[in-house]
Amino acid sequence: MVIANGNSEMKRTFNLRNCFAGAIIVPAILFVGCGKAPIADSSTEADQVEALRKEAASLKSKLASAQAAIDSLRLELNSTVAPSDSGGLSAPDILDELMEINMTSGNRGRIQRRINFLFESLSEQGEAAVPHIREFLNRMEDVDFAVQKSPKDKSSELNYWRTRMVHGPLDFEQPPSLRIGLIDILTEVGGKKAEEALAEVLSTTGRGFEIAYAAKKLQKWIGKDAYRDEALGAAHELLSEPIEVANGNKFDAASRQYLFMVLEMYNDQTFVQSAQGMLIDDDGGIDRTVLDYLNDVGKEQAMDAIYQAFNGGQVTDRGDLSRLARAGLKYTGSNPQANQMFKDIMSSDDYDIQVKWSALREMDDTEDDATLQARLALMQGVQASGDNTTDRVVQMYTRQLEAKVNGEEYDMRDEMRNVARELFSREGGRGGRERGERNRGGDRGNQPTVVPAP
Repeated sequence: MVIANGNSEMKRTFNLRNCFAGAIIVPAILFVGCGKAPIADSSTEADQVEALRKEAASLKSKLASAQAAIDSLRLELNSTVAPSDSGGLSAPDILDELMEINMTSGNRGRIQRRINFLFESLSEQGEAAVPHIREFLNRMEDVDFAVQKSPKDKSSELNYWRTRMVHGPLDFEQPPSLRIGLIDILTEVGGKKAEEALAEVLSTTGRGFEIAYAAKKLQKWIGKDAYRDEALGAAHELLSEPIEVANGNKFDAASRQYLFMVLEMYNDQTFVQSAQGMLIDDDGGIDRTVLDYLNDVGKEQAMDAIYQAFNGGQVTDRGDLSRLARAGLKYTGSNPQANQMFKDIMSSDDYDIQVKWSALREMDDTEDDATLQARLALMQGVQASGDNTTDRVVQMYTRQLEAKVNGEEYDMRDEMRNVARELFSREGGRGGRERGERNRGGDRGNQPTVVPAP
């Protein structure tokens, strides 16, 4: 296809040159013809003049046709060459226009198409665009490609992402912001310079979301350990000394979550000890992002922090206590602290049926025979509580664990549904207290790194 287009271009150029040559020859012929000496024989003079007149008229007609052909070829050549020049837009022109993007509910479709065109035009410039992209990224400016929300709606959205979002998205059909779109273009262009520009984002940005996004792109591009030290160093630094992004978006509100995502991406266990001190927030609630990191990456070495948080008395929300129980009791049967946690839960009136139920559900979640036997011994040692519902649940889970140890089947679903109905009726249909509206963010020093959309 490329060769065919090249030949066609060559043919058009050749024809154009022929037309120019014809245009030069015609006046020359006219000049030579008109410069002949007069003929003495008057009888033939009139005939010769008439012949020359007809010949001149014919040549003029050919000249006009040649000029029309030249003009047509010029237009054809211009229409072929212009698109490859990005419509005349340079990389700085494109970046300037993208910085002026202002999306509303009324122009969203049109503006999104224009954004796509501008990004495509920038990508087509290849390596020539990389220095401009790199320079722009180092300016620490950004524009969100989203319809602006009212102050109330934006505050609600930011609070949700700050307190409730655990695993934020890192895949998008359309870039949510200018800087993310430029990171995409660097990976599309490829090459050493683009790689260096993308890696530089890890060491310069103060946004956890961008560190996670750039690290994921580099991992996909180069390999799972790509720029590991740079990405983890940046994540550790911002987790220890957070930067509040002025005029930040929802991704900035979830910066902490994205930074822990980076630790999980590289299976980084070097931050486990520091993370243990972040498990309980200022309101006495469990930071679920930190708990997930300790659970998935820290594993049993995080058991001490989980046990201390569970027994420390600072955490009172039963949903949080249930999460801690599920995280710690995975090691019941093999870990002394996990065994003690189970005994404390089942013997104390401080924990209600929801927490006890969470503990019991973990008991048969293993295929190791020795662990199953140890857990069954713990179950059989549980003393009757005097609460009929609780004691029935303990008996059901004990029978289920016995059946698994003996290789038998035990279906307790119908009995469990009856117990659940009784429990719901006893509590009047009230669920556990939600902690989602607590604000973990706090006030930190304002260090602007982002320019808001106009």
